[in-house]
Amino acid sequence: MNGDMLLAQVTYWKESDPRDTYIFLAVVGGLIAIAILYSLIKKVLGGESISIARPSQGFSHSAFKRRAYDIGFSEGETDFLEHYARKLGITSPQAIFSSRAGLDSFIKNSFKYIERHADTEESAEQLKGQLFSIREAMQLRFTAGNPIRSSRQLKARTPLSLVSVKEAHYSSILAVNENKALYVEPALDAFGSPIRFPRGAKIKVFFYAGNHVGYTFPSRSKGLVNVDGRQFMALSHSDAIKQLPSRRHERREARLSCRFFLMHVHAARDRGKVVKTVQVEKAAVPGIIIDLSAGGLSMQTMSPAHVGDFVKLAFDVGVGDRAAYASVVRVSRLRSGSAMHLKFVKISRKTVNEILAYVYGYD
Repeated sequence: MNGDMLLAQVTYWKESDPRDTYIFLAVVGGLIAIAILYSLIKKVLGGESISIARPSQGFSHSAFKRRAYDIGFSEGETDFLEHYARKLGITSPQAIFSSRAGLDSFIKNSFKYIERHADTEESAEQLKGQLFSIREAMQLRFTAGNPIRSSRQLKARTPLSLVSVKEAHYSSILAVNENKALYVEPALDAFGSPIRFPRGAKIKVFFYAGNHVGYTFPSRSKGLVNVDGRQFMALSHSDAIKQLPSRRHERREARLSCRFFLMHVHAARDRGKVVKTVQVEKAAVPGIIIDLSAGGLSMQTMSPAHVGDFVKLAFDVGVGDRAAYASVVRVSRLRSGSAMHLKFVKISRKTVNEILAYVYGYD
């Protein structure tokens, strides 16, 4: 019977007017269109956004490198960042390099990616160390301003350090900067008399611009000259200015509890060799960390150690107790106690990464 019914249906479609089929398909298509339109209206009334899918653009290696180089990243830094841009599915360099906030957000997301996907903890700390090295260098680029390319850009009253070919160091100040020469305060000998460098003598000049960015350039002596009744040493200009490596670290103000233990280093000779032993006192001295960086910290305490002392530090940046060893570089008085400024001398890569995550808000 089923076969007879199927035959009857086939016969019906063959014998019926083709226009009936067109009308049927038109009705079905209209119903589908009405359903889609109803769904769209419902979304609009419900406050939902409607987006039209567009074909995604592929990742442009050349565009990424061009934007990274424009900001000042090196080839190695660019390759490292490009790797994680691909891992995070970013296709447009504009999303990363259009603003400082966008770049920082990308580095933060890269940090999170490394935490989730690194093969081992050791590998994770190494990769995070590379990432933070780029982040710190980026911070310096943003704070350094426009780099100085020529000695003609130097402003009067800029402190200078002059180094002779015999590695003798002299302090000076730029008095007048003219197109034909730099006129600086003359270097003085032990008796306070101006040193007469031979004309053409090679001199290295060092100086610092804003934000503690250091530079150096080669120059030559043009002898002592009188300018408006004052005696200066004339130096030749240079366009071969080089920026000095910076060791500054980004700091973050804090209020973190901390303890330190005084350390005593003893040196003794054993069979012609100097053997050093370190003794750490058991009594802890309390303090409060008031600022922190990857290079050191400042601590408020009622019982500061002396400049040059070594201490063991115990602190927590939100991930548990950590230890580091530091030297005291400066002590300043406060209304309530003292501020002790310390430089790390021994600290693990993992702890440095945890400090940097705290400093940049990646924790």
